[in-house]
Amino acid sequence: MEYSLPQVNDEEYILDLEEKVISLKTRIREMKMKIGDYDHQGRKEPKLDIPRNAVPTHSDINAIKAKLLGQT
Repeated sequence: MEYSLPQVNDEEYILDLEEKVISLKTRIREMKMKIGDYDHQGRKEPKLDIPRNAVPTHSDINAIKAKLLGQT
C-alpha cells in the first residue's frame, strides 16, 4: 500500500510559511505587550552601567605590575 502526500506548489508553501511567521511574530508582540515587556519605541540598545570607581587607576596598574615582576 502506497501513501501519497498531496503535492504543494513551492510558492504556495513559501507564502504559507511567511504568513505563519508574521502571525507568530504578531502573537509574540501581543503577549509581550500584555506582560509589559514590549517597548513601543522599537528596539532598545543595551546600556552598560559601569561605575567610575571600578576603573583601575594608573598607580594600581603599576602596583600590580611590580607585584607580578617580584619588585615588591
